[in-house]
Amino acid sequence: MIYIFSSKNEAALRRALVSNKKTDWFEILPQISARQKFAATDQAYLDISGLTPGELKTALGLLKKSFVCWGIIDPKGTTEDPALYFFSGAIDYIGPLLVKAGLDKKRFAAALSWSTGRGAEKNSTKKTEDAGKKKGKTLPAGKFGGWKAIRSGTTNPFFFLFVSLSGKSDIRSMVGEAAFVGIKNRLRETLQQYLREADALLWMETEETSLFLVPPTVEKGRAVIEAALKIILNSRLIGMEKLLLPIQVDFTIAMHYGQTAYQTPGKTGAVISESVNYIFHLGAKKAEPGQLVISDDVPEEVIPNGLLDLFSSAGEYEGVPIRCSKRFVYE
Repeated sequence: MIYIFSSKNEAALRRALVSNKKTDWFEILPQISARQKFAATDQAYLDISGLTPGELKTALGLLKKSFVCWGIIDPKGTTEDPALYFFSGAIDYIGPLLVKAGLDKKRFAAALSWSTGRGAEKNSTKKTEDAGKKKGKTLPAGKFGGWKAIRSGTTNPFFFLFVSLSGKSDIRSMVGEAAFVGIKNRLRETLQQYLREADALLWMETEETSLFLVPPTVEKGRAVIEAALKIILNSRLIGMEKLLLPIQVDFTIAMHYGQTAYQTPGKTGAVISESVNYIFHLGAKKAEPGQLVISDDVPEEVIPNGLLDLFSSAGEYEGVPIRCSKRFVYE
């Protein structure tokens, strides 16, 4: 069953959803409640029309607790950056054009299939390793032509680097809003300096994280791994000397390799990608402060030979084997 929670547009949504004249596969409810019970296989969609920031935050919290697979319906297109919902765990975003065109059961089944597709990839990865083949995916041949050479809307392979500074909410309350803005700006500049050799592009920013795209070459992949480890090793100095913070901080960093439709920074609101979703999950939900986590979709040849022993297998995350760097002790 697909549950759609809408307190504003029930009639309009019902018209959009019955284009195939069948109504037994969905149910529209006015709001989600913590007391409601749902099956593990149920999907849910939240109509965000007219919700205040507080109401939206509460509803999203209930969705995450009650459903494994959930999405957003935005009939008026009020969301500036729909990708933020995916970073929080959503499997789908339905904007005004899709609502107007009409929605049927196949549309929702496609979103569910996309979400669960990692299971098949997991089995494929296992068979590949059992056959003794090289770990990781294959990098494209040829040289990287530069960021300006990539056309918006085209799908391309990249390394993805997730970076998060621990304790941002505590820092904000400690220094105040105005000073916090300055800290964020200095943090952005510092990360870009460390990642310059990797030609990393700061692609997306949220309140808590930064996501960089890195050219899909062995040289740039190695450079980003070395830079990420330097950021972790120098976290204490970065906090004191670069960010001018009175407290110790750590960085949480994750790396993945995959592909996504490309849009220039600042215009990524419509980007929907399994790889982007995965790297945010890996960084926000699996990686820990003071550690670099690398998915095995990153070819092993990218990890510098002298640093291979620094990483150890850490099982799987969402069907993909991962490896974690050893922790560094500061005294």
